[in-house]
Amino acid sequence: MASSLSISSSRPQPPKQWDTRAGQVQTPPVIQDKRAQETKPVPARYEAKDGFEAGKNTGADWKAFSGQQPQEPQGTTGTSKTLAPNQAAADEAIQKSYADWKDKYVTADGANGALRVQRPENNHDTVSEGIGYGMMLAAYNKDQDTFNGLWKYAQAHMNENGLMNWQLDSQGGTLGQNGATDADEDMAMALVVADKQWGGYKADAGKLINNIMEHEVEPGTNVLKPGDKFGGSNETNPSYFAPAYYKEFSKFTGDTRWDKVADSSYDILEKTLQQPGSKDTGLVPDWVDANGKPLERGPNSSYDAMRTPWRIGTDAAWNDDPRAKAYLDKVNSFWKSQGVENIGDKYALNGDPIEKNHNAVAVSMAAAGAIADPDAGYRESMWNEMQKVPGGNYFNDSLRSLALLQTGGRMPPPSGGSTSGTPGGQTVPPTDTVSQQVPANTGTGQVDAVSDTQGVENAYGLKQAIADMDKLASLHPVGSEMHGVGDAKRAEFDKNKPAIAQAALSAAQRYFPELPVQDAARLILADIAQESTFDPKLNVGPNGEVAPDKTIGLLQPRAASNLEDFRNYASGDGLKRADGSAWDPKETQDPELGKAWENVHVGAWYMSQMARLGAISVNEHYLWGRDGTAPTTVQTGLLSHFMGPGGAAKEGTSNPDAARYLSMVGGEMDFLDAGLSQRIYDTVLKPGAV
Repeated sequence: MASSLSISSSRPQPPKQWDTRAGQVQTPPVIQDKRAQETKPVPARYEAKDGFEAGKNTGADWKAFSGQQPQEPQGTTGTSKTLAPNQAAADEAIQKSYADWKDKYVTADGANGALRVQRPENNHDTVSEGIGYGMMLAAYNKDQDTFNGLWKYAQAHMNENGLMNWQLDSQGGTLGQNGATDADEDMAMALVVADKQWGGYKADAGKLINNIMEHEVEPGTNVLKPGDKFGGSNETNPSYFAPAYYKEFSKFTGDTRWDKVADSSYDILEKTLQQPGSKDTGLVPDWVDANGKPLERGPNSSYDAMRTPWRIGTDAAWNDDPRAKAYLDKVNSFWKSQGVENIGDKYALNGDPIEKNHNAVAVSMAAAGAIADPDAGYRESMWNEMQKVPGGNYFNDSLRSLALLQTGGRMPPPSGGSTSGTPGGQTVPPTDTVSQQVPANTGTGQVDAVSDTQGVENAYGLKQAIADMDKLASLHPVGSEMHGVGDAKRAEFDKNKPAIAQAALSAAQRYFPELPVQDAARLILADIAQESTFDPKLNVGPNGEVAPDKTIGLLQPRAASNLEDFRNYASGDGLKRADGSAWDPKETQDPELGKAWENVHVGAWYMSQMARLGAISVNEHYLWGRDGTAPTTVQTGLLSHFMGPGGAAKEGTSNPDAARYLSMVGGEMDFLDAGLSQRIYDTVLKPGAV
């Protein structure tokens, strides 16, 4: 809960009179896959693994990639939206900012064995807002000791509703009772991130999220209250609206009421933007009612409202919500008209400056809203200005550190949800990806987070996958061996496209985590095109029945072999359908192979096993190259797509239909380039590559 007091960076700061915790700040993680860096010794003997015979020279870590056991936790890695010129520059800025912030504001003094975030300019007091900011910073900077210390302090100062009292003096005495919703939701989100990062915080996170829902959301309207003891439709604060958080809370707890809170927040924001002044500038007041009308206690855009672009920008970075973009487009246009070097701290809603303090919090919160803007020059200017503008107090430095995390690509959603790029946006790269063959799509989060696939990496998401399906379908004339998508099937094809694209994106992340999502998804879609021409009901009876001995649906797995292996060996950890419902592989029944989600996951899982084990199953005819070069024999649809046009020429005499199809694909689609086969082989199949 922000105070408008003591914010201006021109206020002189008192000398440092406090102790900070010893220890070095941990570097925000740059993902390094040790499996990709170390060539594993060839075992003396080979055992049957995952239902298949291990290939002679395989070095694959078959359990991790099969889904039988989780990969080493990747924690918080990155998003593909960033203002930074490169990841090295972003990480340097993030690390320095966090180290400086921690040294100045985190103290054990007066914390009774815990840690707290102090405000030196306010008699070294602590506000719950600062604990929330600190927990977020510690979680995303992988600083568990600091995180635990701050959470311990919060737990020691809860009210009867299980929410932290909002203001404490330097020795822990209560100055301000009851909860402040912005602080409480930041703490809750930090706990969700911590549970993803380290594990062990699920119960605390769930309890706090539920307490916020019960006491800080107005029943019936789903309006976010600013505290547990006041507000609602008559009084709320747009800078507390954190729809990205609410979507994560919904996924984490299964309580879909949070989705309604997100919708309510956007509804109020839209109404606010229809008010005089705001409709032209995108500036929102500090306080409004549920109809978006400014309240007397905060009719201008100042130190509360300036955080709104950060809150909404997080939803743009994580989920590409079009409502977020509509708001951000408007307010970014205003900042562009002012010039980033002229951003001030207090405005009338029509854009007239009331105060002109050009400080870190004003600039960094505006910069956080630039995360989704397509203007590369504007994003770069925001990044540069955010670092050089003066800070110097708790509010400035805390929010700048958080904005650097977000705009530096190191604040991804804990669910691993949407992190698509924007025009000109940059993908967060691992260091030295070529020489070390580090997984290229680890920025989407841990591979068990597969339920949200709306734009997963570098601007390749649902829309782009559907466009690729249309291209592939255009290559299949009616009556061909590939079944054809003609006018008679067009309506059914169009109806199925979103479900197929979602399944392919999800399976690409889960079963081929070391490939860029775009490459892996396109390979799966290309195989679906050849195997079934996007017909989920191929070889499915009129009543949904399937024959165990027949290949079925999109990727043509078999119930008697492929699905049986999937039930026996594939892990269900974190595996959810596109609608968020839980899915246990062990309970999957034969008829479910006629559904897009189940069919693609079973088929892609099976392919991934073949790829990494270099194996031949008695039930299948997959043959993967094992001689250190890309395979030269097209035995299956997927492998034929690995081959590209060159492979088609070699295959032409024995399979002219496949050769014709591959030639068309190679000539008309850019994702099956001549080097793809060897590149995939080097990354996935080559002994020691994974």
